Amino acid sequence: MTEDFLHYIWKFRLFNSTELKTAGGQSLVIFQPGQHNFNGGPDFLNSRIKIGEETWSGHVEIHMRGSDWHRHGHTDDGHYKNVILHVVFNNDKEIFLTTPGDLPVMDMSNYMITDQWTHYEKWLQSKTWIPCQSQVPTVDQLTWTSWKDRLIIERLEQKSTAFNEQLKKTNGDWHETFYRRLARNFGFKVNADAMEMLAESLPQQILARHRSDPLQVEALLFGQAGFLDFDLHDEYPSDLKKEYSFLQKKYLLRPMNPAAWNFARMRPANFPTIRLAQFAALVCQAEHLFSQILETEDMRDILRLFEVEAHLYWSSHFRFDVPSIMETEDFGKKGTKKMGRSSIENILVNTVVTALFHYGRVRSDEKYIDKALKLLEICAPEDNRIVQNWSKLGIRAESALDAQSLLQLYNLYCSEKRCLQCQVGLKLLKP
Repeated sequence: MTEDFLHYIWKFRLFNSTELKTAGGQSLVIFQPGQHNFNGGPDFLNSRIKIGEETWSGHVEIHMRGSDWHRHGHTDDGHYKNVILHVVFNNDKEIFLTTPGDLPVMDMSNYMITDQWTHYEKWLQSKTWIPCQSQVPTVDQLTWTSWKDRLIIERLEQKSTAFNEQLKKTNGDWHETFYRRLARNFGFKVNADAMEMLAESLPQQILARHRSDPLQVEALLFGQAGFLDFDLHDEYPSDLKKEYSFLQKKYLLRPMNPAAWNFARMRPANFPTIRLAQFAALVCQAEHLFSQILETEDMRDILRLFEVEAHLYWSSHFRFDVPSIMETEDFGKKGTKKMGRSSIENILVNTVVTALFHYGRVRSDEKYIDKALKLLEICAPEDNRIVQNWSKLGIRAESALDAQSLLQLYNLYCSEKRCLQCQVGLKLLKP
């Protein structure tokens, strides 16, 4: 038996409620179990019960053992002075607030339906991918739809945390924050930290001043990244190096250590040099990008904002001075310079959607939250192990919105066996 399970039993009144009595022998009627409190203080707030002939309104505290009241430090905690009922599974010690007998106790062990715990215990001991794996296909569509609606908001709130932290660093500058988060996303997983470091060392206002000159934008980005701190022979990188030499002095820039970038075990099309070249093309193509995203109504127009091509040099190179035919036989000399649809959607899902959602929350404007959700709906679902496993169970993701919801469900509920906080789990557990 666990305390979480007792919370579940109390919350949904899944116990034998006929002829309830307190440990002292008084009749007990539950009108309202109260609001489940996941923060500090009593477990259920604003409960309403009747003990004997008297009706009480207040809080309910639940423990496995009565003695847990002292063990959890409630004795001298003012938050527990308004507790009107102590629900326990093992009434091993009398507890009182001020004087003996002033805190009624309900011994739940006398009223529980045995097979409910047996069912849940099997889930806790399950070794399958998710605890309810054999039963989950039986859950109705309405339950799935309402639960996924809640999961996606929960996931976006969680992802907004990093965006908000960056917003604090930029003193509330949405454009600079979006630029930094966007740069991080362009590094994808392997070079995300390096791209974010680059963006922090090169404010977007500097790039904006030179956006009409692609060579200067590319020089600033590649120079700051440390990729021009070598003897370069091709005309294009040599020109970049000359431009950066001038701009570095003008803005007192200090380039990164090129060792920060990772090329190992990556497809050449994902090399940081290619991603930087595409990022440079985006900077030149889209003026005031965050403002454009906020103002654009058609979701597919937002997607088209990111359809950029890198400099022609990169159609035959993956690194400076090294023709692509020498890099790998798997790639030809063309086709590596344009942002692919999957890469664009990755950026939309992980940066643009989060930015729109957080902007809407901060400004209390549902328009931007709706836009974030619509953008997820036009993006294809991720093709990863978690989404594939859900599909094997008959739960298929039709869009990125579905996939993000299922990722949240698995990572925060299924893998942690938080079945009692999951709407699917509750549906399957209820008699």
